[in-house]
Amino acid sequence: MNKIITLIAAALLVAGISPLVVNAAKSPEVTTSETSAANRDPAHINLVEARRKVNELPEVVSAQQQSKVDRSLATKAAADYKQARTRATASESAYRKLFDENLQKLDPEAAATQLKERQAFRERMEKARASKQSKSNKKVAVLDEEDDEDESDSSQG
Repeated sequence: MNKIITLIAAALLVAGISPLVVNAAKSPEVTTSETSAANRDPAHINLVEARRKVNELPEVVSAQQQSKVDRSLATKAAADYKQARTRATASESAYRKLFDENLQKLDPEAAATQLKERQAFRERMEKARASKQSKSNKKVAVLDEEDDEDESDSSQG
């Protein structure tokens, strides 16, 4: 795996250096715009020139290419994760559907009991979420008061 990453980085580094050499020769349009800008703000022109010089340093170019490789690998991993998550969700729903159908065939009474239990669970979860949302603001106020009491006790003792 490390050999592949190294090869990709080397290829991108070689491909990345050639555009830098081509871009090093400035066009006359850029030069005229820079001279007119130099009359306006020499500090900004110095900053632009310093940035250009830093971007030409080999270690900076290498780090930039590595960051591009790493970003592309992260993007690929995120896409793979999304596909795997979608497949897992589809597999789980297929399993649940098949399980419910076969449970209904095997024992209709057990299937009805399972349906009731699922509905009761959903209701408990909805109540818990509602109570959690209403209590969340109250808990913050209670915790703040308790912290104040703890601080006053510790400063006295």
